[in-house]
Amino acid sequence: MTFDSQHTHATEGGSAPSSGSLDPQLAGALVRPTLVHALVFLAFGLTTVFWQEPNLGVITVMLGLYMLGYAGASYLTAQTLRRVGDASTAQAFTSIALVQAAGGVLTFVAPRGEFWLTLIAACVLGLTGVLKLLAGMRTKASNPVARDWQLEGAIVTLSAAALPVVSEIGDKAIMGTAGGGALVAGIFLVVGALTLRGVAHGR
Repeated sequence: MTFDSQHTHATEGGSAPSSGSLDPQLAGALVRPTLVHALVFLAFGLTTVFWQEPNLGVITVMLGLYMLGYAGASYLTAQTLRRVGDASTAQAFTSIALVQAAGGVLTFVAPRGEFWLTLIAACVLGLTGVLKLLAGMRTKASNPVARDWQLEGAIVTLSAAALPVVSEIGDKAIMGTAGGGALVAGIFLVVGALTLRGVAHGR
């Protein structure tokens, strides 16, 4: 069963709303996970702005915590989607959360060095971005947060793709690139959460 069919409700006359309609109940349920995502992004992004001289150890810890926080936000989204009845997209977000959690753990246990840090971050964030983008495209007909997933996916994918390039510049460039993408994504998701709240309240 697809996402669209699971969230199509019959009207009083027995007919279904158009495929482009948005479910206020789903929008309300997704406000909290979207805000949690935004907070993870903004916390990491703002830290990279104000921490001017990080060493490799600090960057490793920050990226590891960032990916673990990202995993927690993705898992919360998966649980929310499962609760409202979209099992297939919930499973996709569970997989995303597992990838992110594995990346966070690997960041701490892998050999210390720019190469491994860049490789792990680029692979995990790149895969996350692509999967988020696909999830948004697949559910865009009826999911009120689908456009935000697409924007987030595109931003995270682009920042991940840039990591191997900027890693040649130094440690700070790695954190700045990942943090810059996180800041932009966080701002978009704050706006997205406010929009979801409006949809949930019929505005």
